[in-house]
Amino acid sequence: MSNPRRQREQENRRYLWLVLLTLVVVGGGLIGLIYGRTVLLTAVPCLLGGAALILVPWWALTLLEKWRNWMEREE
Repeated sequence: MSNPRRQREQENRRYLWLVLLTLVVVGGGLIGLIYGRTVLLTAVPCLLGGAALILVPWWALTLLEKWRNWMEREE
């Protein structure tokens, strides 16, 4: 049988990686093509910072969800 919750978690993880790869790889590629390598080297830390701004809240919410599930099992 399939577990809908597990499938949703896997889909969310895939979407997260897709967004991060799009931001860093595609965004970096476009910046490199349009403005050149020098600007790309300046932009990469900014793109990684943007990726961190997406990853940190996702990570925190995932931990909260796991904690909530653990607390529900304890009751």
